[in-house]
Amino acid sequence: MMGTKHRLTRALAGVGLAALLAACGGAGGGASSHRYTIAFVPKLIGIPYFTAMQKGGQEAAKDLGVDFIYQGPTTADSAKQIETIDALISRHVDAIAVAPDDPSAVGPILEKAKNAGIAVLTSDTDAPNTVREVWVNQATDTAIGNAITDSLAKLMGQSGEWAIDSCGPTAQNLNSWIAVEKQRAATQYPGMKLVDVKYGGEDQAANTAISKDLITANPSLKGLVGECTTSAPAVGEAITQLGKIGQVFGVGLGTPTTMAPYIKNGSVPYVVLWNPVNLGYLTVWAAKQLLDKKPFQAQNQVGGPVGTVKYLPAQKMLLLGPPLVFDKSNIDQYVGKF
Repeated sequence: MMGTKHRLTRALAGVGLAALLAACGGAGGGASSHRYTIAFVPKLIGIPYFTAMQKGGQEAAKDLGVDFIYQGPTTADSAKQIETIDALISRHVDAIAVAPDDPSAVGPILEKAKNAGIAVLTSDTDAPNTVREVWVNQATDTAIGNAITDSLAKLMGQSGEWAIDSCGPTAQNLNSWIAVEKQRAATQYPGMKLVDVKYGGEDQAANTAISKDLITANPSLKGLVGECTTSAPAVGEAITQLGKIGQVFGVGLGTPTTMAPYIKNGSVPYVVLWNPVNLGYLTVWAAKQLLDKKPFQAQNQVGGPVGTVKYLPAQKMLLLGPPLVFDKSNIDQYVGKF
């Protein structure tokens, strides 16, 4: 019969060997049992769009067995966003995905994260000249910009003055869409004249005031684009408050739940977007792929609510899919979902 001292010695040795194997990833040198922590830093928290992305990130974290952190500033402020990323670096998270408020300003802090051994990616909007490893994009700039311009042209009868109420003046995605819209209108709808582009940040009250100013300062205005999910409802509110429904036509990028009242009252008959819940899910999936050292394929089976997504290696971009156009015929299918 084994003595007590001998049994204790063997037990301690077993614990030591198990710890050593765990530290080395097991006897075969396979994947570590470490549970990843993946963080997403939006432009700001507290607006429906990014809350929907948070929901998708949480779903993916549950499905993939990772921890998910959603953290960001309460206003669209690149300095505060950088502070948030810096704090996450100090927490030694495994991956940081960010929707940059200012793609140039965020570059150094992303490099600091990468140097700390953290996987770095962008989502929703890009910082192309940085160390980010992949961009999780909702749809191509061309597809989004064309959908907005074509919707507005239909409402305006392809002629007349139009303007844009955008959000952050440095936002890479918004500025790329605006460039596409200008080009599309110039080449396909020469009767349409762009008279102004204004920026109200991610502040709906400020954007509402801007939209009102654009309408009153341009008496012949027929079309108004709300370029982001904060300015799109502002366009609807301005047109409604000024009694311009049927005289000034709004389109924009907005969440169905927020935009449903304006679609139904005719102030913003068409809204372009994608599913931000799915975008949040894809973001966490992409981060885990990076951490697992799994290369992206031309076609990727993501699973969950996302399905299959394309990867464009030249841009290091995962593409969620084509944008959706919401109007009276389909809006009720999406209200309450995001």
